[in-house]
Amino acid sequence: MDKILNVAVCDDESVALDIITAAVKKVFLSHEVEARVESFSRPADLLAALRGTTYSLIFLDINMSGIDGISLGKKLMGQGAEMDIVFVSSNTDRVFETFDVNAFGFVRKDNFIKDISGVIDRYVKQKMSKSDSVLRFELRNRGGLVTVNVSLLKYVECLRNEQVFHMDGKENYSVFLRMKTLEEQLTPFGFIRIHKGYLVNCRYITRFDNSFVTLSTGEELPVGRSKHSAALDQYLDFIHKSGISIIG
Repeated sequence: MDKILNVAVCDDESVALDIITAAVKKVFLSHEVEARVESFSRPADLLAALRGTTYSLIFLDINMSGIDGISLGKKLMGQGAEMDIVFVSSNTDRVFETFDVNAFGFVRKDNFIKDISGVIDRYVKQKMSKSDSVLRFELRNRGGLVTVNVSLLKYVECLRNEQVFHMDGKENYSVFLRMKTLEEQLTPFGFIRIHKGYLVNCRYITRFDNSFVTLSTGEELPVGRSKHSAALDQYLDFIHKSGISIIG
């Protein structure tokens, strides 16, 4: 096995620490990657170990005594440490706080196996594979075939019979297709329907409130009352599956 990775896990609950450590080793092994995992029950011990050891990936519990995982993550980033951080917590309300750390992922303890498998799968594909393709999709408009760079599409807005594609750093354009059709085509690329008139790229969302979402560009879009619950669930699922690195 030629792929070896140094990983650290920090959680002040001994049972959780053992479970996370074992799961990390097992999932990486399924990808034919040997993960050398060191476990720490105290943040101070992890900080001490970092003086002489480099970890490519660190799993941090958020709710720890002394210094919590988010504060610890900010401290590590402030020291210029080159590593990826995955937060682990049973409290999904704190997921937005992790954006400041630009974490690689977020694992829910109540959905642990699914989340940790998804995060590690993505890590292997993105960090340990040389392939890096731009996400694009094609659709047919009245004017012909249109190719869209998904990473630059912030959101789609419905204006009467046309749908306006709001692009990041590029000119917007319109297509004459039903919003429902676009929703079906864009959902696999991480888009969610937050309102009857808006389809949004989850990569651009930095805050999800009761009546609106805020994008990394500063724009605010309305969230329909009937769409809120399902859209929020989809957004959280996107974060858990795809990480929480935000464009901007």
